[in-house]
Amino acid sequence: MRNLLFIFLLSVLLSGCASEQDLTLETASSRALDKVPGCGNDLETFNKVNDSQEKGDGFLITIQQDCEPKDGEGPQMRSETTYYVTINEIKIVKDNN
Repeated sequence: MRNLLFIFLLSVLLSGCASEQDLTLETASSRALDKVPGCGNDLETFNKVNDSQEKGDGFLITIQQDCEPKDGEGPQMRSETTYYVTINEIKIVKDNN
């Protein structure tokens, strides 16, 4: 009986750890958004996911960034960056700044 309990607890632990390492579209998008630097120069930063697609063992996440003056006056700057997100890394694939 004790061995059966040990096997059960071990299987629950291992399945729980494996599920934490699964990369979903939601977690990939969140990780990519966290990687985007702010606008700087006292500008407000607005980031949104424009496109996402699964590729290999990761996701391609395209993020649109709008930089605007805090008072709403003046020019707006828009850029778009595509990230490849896997469990182990986040790298820029395309940068349209």
